[in-house]
Amino acid sequence: MSTDITLRFLQSTSIFNNLPGLGTLAQNCNSIYLSKGDLLFKEGQSGNTMYIIASGSLEIFKENRVIAKRSTGEHIGEMALLGDKIRSASVKALSHVELIEIDDKNFLQFLSQHPEAFLTLFQTLSGRWKEDLDNFDSDNLKLKKQIQLNEKLSRLLDDTINEIYILEQSTYRIKQVNAKASQNRVYSQAELSGTLFNEIFEKLSWEEINQRFQNIINGVQAQVSFETQALKKDGGIFPVEVRIQYLAIDDPPMIYAIVEDISTKKALIDHIKKLAFYDTLTGIPNRNLIKDRLNIMLASAKRSNQKVALLHIGLDKFKEVNDSLGHEAGDKFLIQVAKRFDNALRKEDTFGRWAGDEFILLLPALENESYAAKMAQRIIDIMKQPVELLDKVFHLNFSIGIVFFPKDGSEIDTLFKYSDIAMYKAKESGGHAFRIYEESMNNEILFRLNLEQELRKAIENNEFEMYYQPKVSLKTGEVEGLEALIRWNRPDGKTISPEVFIPLAEESRLIHLIFDWTFESTCKQIREWCQKYGNCVRIGINLSGKQFEQPDLANKLKTVLNSFEVDTKYLEIEVTETAVMTNIKKAIHILEQLKSLGIQISLDDFGSGYTSLNYLRILPIDTLKIDQSFVRDCMEISNLAIIQGILAISKKMEFKVIAEGVETKEQHDFLKKEACDQFQGYFFSKPLPARDIEELIWSR
Repeated sequence: MSTDITLRFLQSTSIFNNLPGLGTLAQNCNSIYLSKGDLLFKEGQSGNTMYIIASGSLEIFKENRVIAKRSTGEHIGEMALLGDKIRSASVKALSHVELIEIDDKNFLQFLSQHPEAFLTLFQTLSGRWKEDLDNFDSDNLKLKKQIQLNEKLSRLLDDTINEIYILEQSTYRIKQVNAKASQNRVYSQAELSGTLFNEIFEKLSWEEINQRFQNIINGVQAQVSFETQALKKDGGIFPVEVRIQYLAIDDPPMIYAIVEDISTKKALIDHIKKLAFYDTLTGIPNRNLIKDRLNIMLASAKRSNQKVALLHIGLDKFKEVNDSLGHEAGDKFLIQVAKRFDNALRKEDTFGRWAGDEFILLLPALENESYAAKMAQRIIDIMKQPVELLDKVFHLNFSIGIVFFPKDGSEIDTLFKYSDIAMYKAKESGGHAFRIYEESMNNEILFRLNLEQELRKAIENNEFEMYYQPKVSLKTGEVEGLEALIRWNRPDGKTISPEVFIPLAEESRLIHLIFDWTFESTCKQIREWCQKYGNCVRIGINLSGKQFEQPDLANKLKTVLNSFEVDTKYLEIEVTETAVMTNIKKAIHILEQLKSLGIQISLDDFGSGYTSLNYLRILPIDTLKIDQSFVRDCMEISNLAIIQGILAISKKMEFKVIAEGVETKEQHDFLKKEACDQFQGYFFSKPLPARDIEELIWSR
């Protein structure tokens, strides 16, 4: 640029108007050229120059915010900057720019040669200073507001429940912390400041945390989070989750770390896991954990070509504990049982509670099957020592079913199913034993399952028929009563014996429906005979021991009696001695309710169970039925003595006595001689349908 052009350009700028000797100043100045996007100077840098824009335009920005633009003929930087001052803003070229650079050296030389220019310059700067003071007051107000905001933010950070750290980018040293960090770590904020961030955690190296930080600094991850153990000043530790963020817009960029104490969360998770995988009563693995571990064992056994044994363990007669002492005592019993296994197993074995009074033992990595049998016997021996509860001693045993992987199945559901079958086979054999699963067991179970399905359909389709066996007076030979006996006539013409389907009905709880049908059918038959012949004989209906589980049984029967308008003198309930003694308290309560309705009570199969004379005294019964096993061989001395004893006791206690299963004249004559009241059996008649009973009783 020529001196004349430069001079004319300088004269056109406001700050240099009326300044004499501008040619000398222009001759001493340098020209600066910028391309689009180039920075002229940056905020925070020191500077001792100002610039006149010869061509192009510039942009002024502060803290990444554009605050002004300058174009040709305007100046950038103030005279007050001369003297190495800090730049308060940044300047960037918006296009190709040419600048005249004026530094303090050539400017001071210009003033020394032209002192008259100083007054003009002073006047110009005075106006600018006033403008700057106004701007300073405005900026000062903004600064105060920013300080107030920062104080509020600081208080907010101190009130948060998490620890907050501000870190240096290069060293990861702590620059600032909030109050929560100081409180949790029992360090002062001053003690934490300057500490390497990894040093406030247990076993967290600088290299490890550097790798995590570099992932966010380099933009690989937007945020890094991980769990570790935090250190306290006293050496204590607690679990935390660390979340790290990187703010590149800060100058210099900063790293922010939020540290959350997850002790409560961890404890809650552990508690939930315990509820999910451990039995709340005994503390041993529950069904979920048993299945999970079995899955792992099976996968390992497949790889190593080994066997896994599953032992399904059930307590025999545990119901006696609950019924005699209550469920709370029963729970204590199970706890004691579980503790007996503490030192009886290998570390790799799993013993857990499957359900109720059933347990599972998993034996992995077996070379042969004999070990499982030995372990089963050891478990049975564990229960030889009685359990004491509330000053009572209980001798309970285990029944155990054993299956093997892969011989008996490869799926866990199959193994559990077969082990359950084997366990119930052990129970059926009398308990206190173990049975190894065999395929024939499953075939039997399938038969029972199919039969149960057919039994359900039979109830829905009314496939039953009532037969009646006469009860005959040994004095007169007349029919004085009947025993109602159910028959199942299948659509295919086959008849299923009650000895087959009644036990199945009891196991499947279908016995309640069958009893309801039997009772209603009997009441209906009594009403029909009373209407037809003017009277009826007493009919006995068999009551299953399962019926004692129905607290509303008496009310249900009363409703049926009222609906058929049946006189209860024609009804008798027959219940076996074994069923009564299984739950004596409930039995007495239910039988007393039935007795209050006017229904007679008969104790069936007497002598085959274990009724003590004391219970016989308090049972609300009217009749004893001598079990047919004694009648069959009544002439044997032992049976003879038992029958005579029963008759003598009954006479003293004013019970009527009926002998079951009388099939010969010899048996009949003996019972008649011993003054037995009634008998029933094939000697007189087998069970008959209703039409044949009518001919037998009313058509003679």
